[in-house]
Amino acid sequence: MRKLTSGAVAAVVTIGTLAGCSSAAEKGSGAAGETPAPASAKAANESEKAKDKAGTGGAAGKAGKKAEWKDGGRIGGAGAVCEFPVSFEVAKAWQPKGLDAEGAAFLSKWLGHPSFKGACEIDAKPAGMIGYIRVWTAERTDMSPRQALETFVAEEKNVTGKEFSDAKAGDLPAAEVVYEQKSPLLDEPKPEQAFAVTTPKGVTIVHLGGLDSGEHKEMLPAYELAKKTTKLP
Repeated sequence: MRKLTSGAVAAVVTIGTLAGCSSAAEKGSGAAGETPAPASAKAANESEKAKDKAGTGGAAGKAGKKAEWKDGGRIGGAGAVCEFPVSFEVAKAWQPKGLDAEGAAFLSKWLGHPSFKGACEIDAKPAGMIGYIRVWTAERTDMSPRQALETFVAEEKNVTGKEFSDAKAGDLPAAEVVYEQKSPLLDEPKPEQAFAVTTPKGVTIVHLGGLDSGEHKEMLPAYELAKKTTKLP
């Protein structure tokens, strides 16, 4: 159950307004500067309907272009709506959006991850939830999955109870971390989760973040699908 502190709704609206302004400023560049916690999933869905949808459902696109996104398809690899060193399946109704260089820089600065570049935001709002699966990358090939996650979590704020473990992402060796993060909008910590893989083209981190523990639990199946279906493109 969500337990928002006093003024939380106003804060969420403020965040949405600021992110909306950023998106408007970047219109035409393809950058994404959206808020991870809009005041209303319904309102956000209405906004999303007005935007163009591009990407791939696993089919190869024409040279220099991206294939049309098909709901519940696979992202990752060259020509996809989101390009990164691995690929995985996206849960139905979730909406992926790739980031150009400007959008990636904005996301890294906004969320405080200078060691990584934002590659993709997969929005849960069309599926009726508030949160994102975000994909982060780094070109370093000398960093193990565990080291990548340790660096990523070290850049997060107000982290408690972090637990690292070895894992599998598809058939690829991976590491996973589960932790809690204090939020100014809640009167209790909210869970966060991420897995990482290292490839010859660099590190990929897939991070699940939601509004609160309830949203996190509802979004876990989409995260687990991404982890289970991860492979080299």
